[in-house]
Amino acid sequence: MIRLFFFLCLTVLLSSCSHSFNREWKSALKAGPKTGVEGAWEGTWKSDVNGHNGRLRSVVGPVKNAEGDHSFHYHATWAKILSGAYRVDHRVQTAKDGAIFKGQHKLPGWAGGLYTYDGTVKGDDFEARYECDLDKGTFRMKRVK
Repeated sequence: MIRLFFFLCLTVLLSSCSHSFNREWKSALKAGPKTGVEGAWEGTWKSDVNGHNGRLRSVVGPVKNAEGDHSFHYHATWAKILSGAYRVDHRVQTAKDGAIFKGQHKLPGWAGGLYTYDGTVKGDDFEARYECDLDKGTFRMKRVK
């Protein structure tokens, strides 16, 4: 019952951001593929803790500052009927064969608390790990062309 409450509350929290994500997604598709980390990405997420998984999309914006921060706007689905969007700034650094990124954002304790992210972009492949107090898992996406 607690898990159901957790997912319902998280759904309400995240679904309010879906409208702006859809607008950004359509704009990113219209603009076409970008280089580096920017642009539209699509794939899946999977929890290592409970096996939950779903569709994952992201729109990565242009660099925001000299430190290399980018806005990553994610939209995830789970249980085939629930979805939500959220935005996280990740610090991106150029690597030998692509880019690496790290970031974090804080949600209430009942939603997992502090989420941390680290990942890589190599060409058209995006891979990342996420972790919080309640879950950890992977993101795998491809650049949308």
